[in-house]
Amino acid sequence: MALNTATQFAIGGVVLAAVAFLVFSSPDEGVLEYVYVDKVVASPDDYGEREFKVHGNVVEDSLRQDEAGDYHFVIEYKGKRLKVVYTDLLPDTFMEGGEVVMTGRLKDGDTLHSKEMTAKCPSKYEEEPGAPAKQS
Repeated sequence: MALNTATQFAIGGVVLAAVAFLVFSSPDEGVLEYVYVDKVVASPDDYGEREFKVHGNVVEDSLRQDEAGDYHFVIEYKGKRLKVVYTDLLPDTFMEGGEVVMTGRLKDGDTLHSKEMTAKCPSKYEEEPGAPAKQS
């Protein structure tokens, strides 16, 4: 059974309207912005109280734990630094000087409050001592 042209256009219009509604009704929901520390420090007002991901390196000797069990440390990128309060257990791959990606909210304009972290482990990707050099 073939559909006439008017019915085909009507179905196409309904599908197009549904897609447009989904795209424009909540374009940012479920999507977290991913930025580096220098961008956050340069314009903290752009981040307000919304959740986002920030990438940086943990500053050596900045890690401390308060009486409540929260971790306080500093992350940096391109010479810009951001204070972090982390409220969960540190991942096994966390290390001072290492790379981290934190998910959280900026509070007081200069401190990221986070309960989610991904710590990168550079030692997994370094060559083993005595391994033959790669030929190019």
